[in-house]
Amino acid sequence: MEKSKEEIEREKVVAKKIWYKRWYVIVFLVLGFIFMVKVMGGNYDSSTTTIPDPQKATRERETISIVFAKDVIRKTLKAPSTAKFVDVQAYELSNEKDVWAVNGYVDSQNSFGAMIRSQWEVQLDYRDGKNGTVKSIFFDGEKML
Repeated sequence: MEKSKEEIEREKVVAKKIWYKRWYVIVFLVLGFIFMVKVMGGNYDSSTTTIPDPQKATRERETISIVFAKDVIRKTLKAPSTAKFVDVQAYELSNEKDVWAVNGYVDSQNSFGAMIRSQWEVQLDYRDGKNGTVKSIFFDGEKML
């Protein structure tokens, strides 16, 4: 018994479908394996682990201290919108760890509208953790806090 052309074509189509099914299963298994490796922690890369840089931490603390101190001083001014800060410096006090002093000058309007320059210093205490608290405020030679 000889097979007709239609039967031969049908067998080819069936064989092709089986091959495609096997291919899909193989692709699915490979992708599943890759996914599992990623999920189970296979993406560890030692180059992405960061070691804290003490200089970077110091620069960040300095910047945060300056912004915080300027905000404190603005709240003491009669016209805070006119404030222009000059020669602002921040440094950690050597005798107390995690206590920073920020000082400088501020030019601002007084009650009469005249621009005056005032010297100021704010000491910030970071010993409680990340958030700083105001330890003292000196404004024009007077201790305000």
